[in-house]
Amino acid sequence: MNLQARLLFLLAYCSATSWALIPHINPFKLQEVEYHGDDVGEPLILTPLLEQGRIKDARIAASVSLSGCAEDITSYAGYFTVNKQYKSNLYFWFFPSTSDYKKDPVVLWLQGGPGSPSMYGLLMENGPFTVNKHLQLELRKHSWTNNHSVIYIDSPVGTGFSFTKNDRGYARNQTQVGSELYEALQQFFQLFPEIRKNDFFVTGESYGGKYVPALAYTIHKNNPDAQEKINLKGIAIGNGYIDPKHQRGYAEYLYQLGLVDKKASNAIKDLEDKGKCFLSLTNIHTRLFLFRLQHYLCLSI
Repeated sequence: MNLQARLLFLLAYCSATSWALIPHINPFKLQEVEYHGDDVGEPLILTPLLEQGRIKDARIAASVSLSGCAEDITSYAGYFTVNKQYKSNLYFWFFPSTSDYKKDPVVLWLQGGPGSPSMYGLLMENGPFTVNKHLQLELRKHSWTNNHSVIYIDSPVGTGFSFTKNDRGYARNQTQVGSELYEALQQFFQLFPEIRKNDFFVTGESYGGKYVPALAYTIHKNNPDAQEKINLKGIAIGNGYIDPKHQRGYAEYLYQLGLVDKKASNAIKDLEDKGKCFLSLTNIHTRLFLFRLQHYLCLSI
């Protein structure tokens, strides 16, 4: 089978799956770990406790106990119900700042994808620890939690550990994503009222370039009339997938800055052209033959 035939086969296979389910490439060859799905217990949904005013009980329930090098790290995890009708719940893992918790900024981290869990950012990018090739925790020297309190949320519903009991509970647009994250944050600050007035930043990367503005706008829109305001101070987006169709290419720009040579610039331009072609594809899940054909044309650029 030649290279083009292999590519067509691979692309056709990928088209039968959801883009949100395509995993990140892991640099480690992970060991197989035996587990039984029935052993994980019930999801810890904190919303009922918050509604009953049982804040202390909720925090005790959400407290996470880790072993090994991370046993001294304080953290809290659980679920916030963001849509009662469809029983939709967002999963969070919160790490208080190890410096000045009551004064340090609070940062929300949102992964991209769409469909990539924020736990990836926690474990592989900026959290207090990472997982090595032996599936053991290792402390990260330069963690955001050294001087920020960081909350990681698997968003939207259906991403990572976040789940819904009804297919209608999945987000249909960015407005819904922003609204459900806003609801989760209101419950989060109810759980940790001592840091509600701290500076708050929404951050993310890649496809999070859509989630971050969606949430920030929702906060900005709701704050004037909100009984409990969120002290939004700014947003931060890395390699943002915001509006790729209209985001300019960087091949020539990088070349003119002297950061790449002409050969590298041409290679980047080639990838940019392929990307623009892929963006023009439509109905990729319902018209498989056309999908394969258009992918072949894009790859032939």
